[in-house]
Amino acid sequence: MHGDGRRVTSLANTPWMEEAVGLLARELRMHHAPTADHSHRLATLARNVAERLALGPLEATEVELVAVLHDVGKLTIDPGLLDWEGPLDREQRARIRRHTIAGEELLTAISGLEHLANLVRATHEAWDGTGYPDGLHGERIPLTARIVSAADSFDAMTSDRAYRTALPRREACRRLRAGAGIQFDPSVVDALLRVVGCGPLRRS
Repeated sequence: MHGDGRRVTSLANTPWMEEAVGLLARELRMHHAPTADHSHRLATLARNVAERLALGPLEATEVELVAVLHDVGKLTIDPGLLDWEGPLDREQRARIRRHTIAGEELLTAISGLEHLANLVRATHEAWDGTGYPDGLHGERIPLTARIVSAADSFDAMTSDRAYRTALPRREACRRLRAGAGIQFDPSVVDALLRVVGCGPLRRS
């Protein structure tokens, strides 16, 4: 559960895992509420994309969990930096980018969640290999991470941030289309566009 009582997963048969994830979600909410809100929205969106891609219940739940936890490494980042309104310098960007590694390290140390660690680490990789932290590309990026990455970008674009206001949904969908095959897995973009009512990726 989130600190405000919302369920963070649909893991009815694994309450111990839901408790562990919920505890991390509450910690993130206390540390930086906008990041926690983003992760909560993302969990629902990413699961819907997973189901659109015909993933089974266990795989869809894994996507949901990784979406909830994808930014947990930001617990190691000062909230002032997370709310920074101006351009980031090189050192600041490096500190932000390290949150995927910090998230992996945190989950590796928690019994029962360690299998999600490498997936959280991979959520900022890019289809063309220009992402971070490992420069993975194409199908070398786990599908779960590819789903979370695209859904993460859509939610970020359509939400207000400290440095900009939310983009219109139509513009966010245009950017997703432009990023298909470059930043994002095209099949994931197609499913995401359909889920948010902008699909398909290519019109015949």
